[in-house]
Amino acid sequence: MKLFHNIRRYFGHSNIDRKVKNLSRNKRIHNFTTAGTAGLIFNCHNEDEFKVVNEFRQFLESESIITDVIGYVSEKQVPDHYLLRKGYNFFCQKDLTWYYIPNVAFTNEFIKKNYDILFDLSLRELLPLNYIVSLSPAAYKIGRYREVNQYDLMIDIKDNKSVSYLIDQIKHYLSILHTKSQA
Repeated sequence: MKLFHNIRRYFGHSNIDRKVKNLSRNKRIHNFTTAGTAGLIFNCHNEDEFKVVNEFRQFLESESIITDVIGYVSEKQVPDHYLLRKGYNFFCQKDLTWYYIPNVAFTNEFIKKNYDILFDLSLRELLPLNYIVSLSPAAYKIGRYREVNQYDLMIDIKDNKSVSYLIDQIKHYLSILHTKSQA
């Protein structure tokens, strides 16, 4: 079974690599002052993690940043209590292609948007989320440190692997980051 899973992952990664070659991004550094739009993507494990992400979304909106949120639930179905969340789009295993690529309209729309900042709050590597992050033309991509460099700003969270710690570090670094337009 593991061999079958690895073959599917191989084709998924190949699909990403092929599409990334054609991706054109207008890279630009943003902070909470310069960003007007943000995309937020996360792996939703439980209600506590959802609450932390929701607080971050509220923080971004208090900074006048229009925020779209996508959550991935590693189950066959999205639990009903997530479906009732206004302003959130969730997808699950049944929404993936044979090689773990999201196949729902809102993920394709999310990928096409030119966000000022894309926040990847996932704590482990998941091909469906990696696909979205890799193909997004967002100007500034932020996520946890990984060996594969797909972000413009990577946060090392090896001391505390939690979404709340990652968000705290993102807030810290973006609050001290100055761009040329602010000088």
